[in-house]
Amino acid sequence: MTQATSKPQAPSATLRGQITKKILHSIFTGEVVGGDRLIEEEVATKLGVSRTPVREALGELAALGLIHLKPNHGAVVAPFGPQQLREIYQIRRVLESEAARHTSEHVDLGTLRRMRERTQQLLQDGARTDALQGELLDLDQKFHELIASSCGSERLSAEIRRYWTLARSIGEAVGNKSHTQDRSLAEHARVMDAILANKNDEAAQAMADHLDRGLAAALGALCR
Repeated sequence: MTQATSKPQAPSATLRGQITKKILHSIFTGEVVGGDRLIEEEVATKLGVSRTPVREALGELAALGLIHLKPNHGAVVAPFGPQQLREIYQIRRVLESEAARHTSEHVDLGTLRRMRERTQQLLQDGARTDALQGELLDLDQKFHELIASSCGSERLSAEIRRYWTLARSIGEAVGNKSHTQDRSLAEHARVMDAILANKNDEAAQAMADHLDRGLAAALGALCR
């Protein structure tokens, strides 16, 4: 993990999230591999933070199965490869397709329509400047966040966010490709159109198809 420079401490939850993402990145890029130990004190020193948020981040990663916490041995990185990636996306498929099935009952239609309009504009604009690339990633996050927050279940919403963070970290580690982002836009549009038409089963299937394609893209990038 990259050495951090000294800087003001962020609020606990934010800091924990930042540390979690840094550790995720080190796992998904292969900087640390299955069997490696993550020692709290060493991680804290490298990242320039105290041990408490590191301990919290390791606990969060253990709950997701990416590390194992062993008595008297600390945190040990779990193996990560194609099978583990498939499992992450299988869980996302179950969670987010079910959320999409119920979104039309709870979503703010004005927000959804504005997102749909911006998605269409980006689909029609073939240019992909650095600024637009950033907006594409931001819009992707907002799309999945809108589905999560509009599913009518706080527990389901929280689980979706946890696994979406994993997927985002994987994307950052293996590289987000423009053509993949463009396909995602079209797939998002299909989900939103089904929700706006109150076709709940179609929305669920469109989301499932989107995540199946996302898995294929992630596997291709990870195993290239």
